[in-house]
Amino acid sequence: MDRTVESNARQPERSRTFSRMWLLTLIGLVAIAVVACGSEESVAEVAASGFGGTANTAPAITGETFAHGEFSLELHEGKPILVNFWFPSCPPCRAEMPDLQAAFETYGENVAFLGVQQLGLDSAANGQAFVRELGLTYPNMPDVDSLVQVGYEVFSFPSTIFIDKNHNIARTWTGIIGEEQIAEQLDALLAG
Repeated sequence: MDRTVESNARQPERSRTFSRMWLLTLIGLVAIAVVACGSEESVAEVAASGFGGTANTAPAITGETFAHGEFSLELHEGKPILVNFWFPSCPPCRAEMPDLQAAFETYGENVAFLGVQQLGLDSAANGQAFVRELGLTYPNMPDVDSLVQVGYEVFSFPSTIFIDKNHNIARTWTGIIGEEQIAEQLDALLAG
């Protein structure tokens, strides 16, 4: 009988311990999401590598886009490429999409565009619905097995990679990028 009373007395303590562990896990997941996704304020904290320096060949990209068929760097020989990494549940990613669409409408004849959806929190179906909802007309594809993300060493979202006409990485932009910054980078690529 004493053991039953003692066992029942430990139940609230176990419940509190479980609740604390669950709360700490939840806080950790939120912290990871905030770091991975960035924030609206990340505009001021943009980390970008400059043009010039040693050539850094862009890793291969191949995959099926949501609405534009197969994409590969080889299909765009001699053309600069803008590659944007995003995922649907990332508010900063959503915020920059209209500027990327506007840049595509201006530069799409001379620069290849590709959106790369990171899978994990969102499915490829979520990504396709997101692209449709925002009216994006440039190619976008899910990053199956995160091969593109790993190849480009992208660990923060959104991130934009600017690839020159020789398919060397010219610039990596981490954080939200606006229409003016996109135009500046693309003009530099086209002049080079």
